Amino acid sequence: GIVYVGLDALSDPDVAAAVGNGMFADLTSVAGSLYKAAQGGQTHRKICVHADEFNELVGREFIPLANKAGGAGFQLTVYTQTLSDIIARFDSAARAGQVIGNLGTLIMLRVKEKATAELLTERLEEVEINHIMLESGTTDSSNTENDIHFVSNTRQRITSQRVPMLTTGDLVRLPKGHAFAQIGG
Repeated sequence: GIVYVGLDALSDPDVAAAVGNGMFADLTSVAGSLYKAAQGGQTHRKICVHADEFNELVGREFIPLANKAGGAGFQLTVYTQTLSDIIARFDSAARAGQVIGNLGTLIMLRVKEKATAELLTERLEEVEINHIMLESGTTDSSNTENDIHFVSNTRQRITSQRVPMLTTGDLVRLPKGHAFAQIGG
C-alpha cells in the first residue's frame, strides 16, 4: 500500500500539523501491530509513506515511526526544502538529527542552504585525485665553439591528493532538475 501525506499546510499550518502528527501516531501503532505479526510468521505488503512538505507535518510522533517502522515493512519518503525547516519544527537540532539519521537514501536537488547541502556532503568519503603536470623547457647556448646549440627537456610530474567527493558548492550550482543521490547509504 501507499500512503501519501500532503496536507494543505499553506492554508492552515496548525491543522495540517495536528492531522499529520495524529496520522503518524496511528501509522506507528499500525507498524507495531504489523511488526508483531511478522514475528509470528505472518507476511504483509510493504507500506510506502510519502510525506510532502514534511517539515509542516512532522512532530515528536514521527520519531518512533522513523526509528522502528522499517522492521514492519514501512518505507518512508519525506520531501522538504531545508534542514532548517525541520530543526525549526522540532525546536531542536538533536530531534531533527534523529529523524534525518533514519533516512537511508538521500536525493538532493539544487539547494540554497549550506547546512542542507552538508546533509549529503558530510556522508560522503574523500576521494583521491591525481594531478598530471607537464613541464618543458629549452636552454640555448651562445658558445659557437660547441656543437650543442640548445638543450631541451620535458618532464611529467604526477601528484595525488585527497579531496571531498562533492562540496556544498556543487549542490548550490546544480542545474534545475538535476540531483545527486546517495542510495541505501
